[in-house]
Amino acid sequence: MAGHRDVALALGAAAVVVAVLAFGFHVLGPPRDQRAINADERRVSDLRTIAQILQARQDTQLPATLAELAPAPPLHLRDPLLNTLYEYHLKTGTSYELCATFETASAESDSEFQQPSPFWRHLKGRQCFELDAAKIPPW
Repeated sequence: MAGHRDVALALGAAAVVVAVLAFGFHVLGPPRDQRAINADERRVSDLRTIAQILQARQDTQLPATLAELAPAPPLHLRDPLLNTLYEYHLKTGTSYELCATFETASAESDSEFQQPSPFWRHLKGRQCFELDAAKIPPW
């Protein structure tokens, strides 16, 4: 009798563990989705930091390329997964564009992926943000 009860309790405990794991994956998504969301959060953070540094340099000439910025923590000029430089296109005067390729759309995951401002919301794929170093930044 005690052996059957122990087996039933063990099976019940295993079922609870499986149910909790399934619920966790349902709520958070699989680990690869979380990695994609985290990478996109890092991309937005990197682009914001680059924009802040460029905005601080508004009185001087903006660099022709991102490589001209001295990479030092917390400045990350490369995509966290692709290891490619973020795209930077100097426009006229103090206007420029920053681009990155996102793995998720921020609107799809708003519950977990809170943007610092609506300006930084993005779709899945390549997204560019037009900025002006002489204007108040959209953070």
